[in-house]
Amino acid sequence: MTKIIVYHSKYGCDTGCCGHTVKMGDAEKFEFDHPYGQDFRDFAEVMIRETFGEEHIKDLDWENCRVVDD
Repeated sequence: MTKIIVYHSKYGCDTGCCGHTVKMGDAEKFEFDHPYGQDFRDFAEVMIRETFGEEHIKDLDWENCRVVDD
């Protein structure tokens, strides 16, 4: 089974160099983006849709997501 994980990453919000990464296997994409009050799951699903396509929404490994609203 394919799993997609979304997590907060890079150097920390205090540096201005942070955002979220969406990862599926060896493929990943970083974006300087945060949910800013948006529903966390909706935020993760948008990242998946834009990076891997609608068909991979079902692969979201929500239990292992790390979404931080900073």
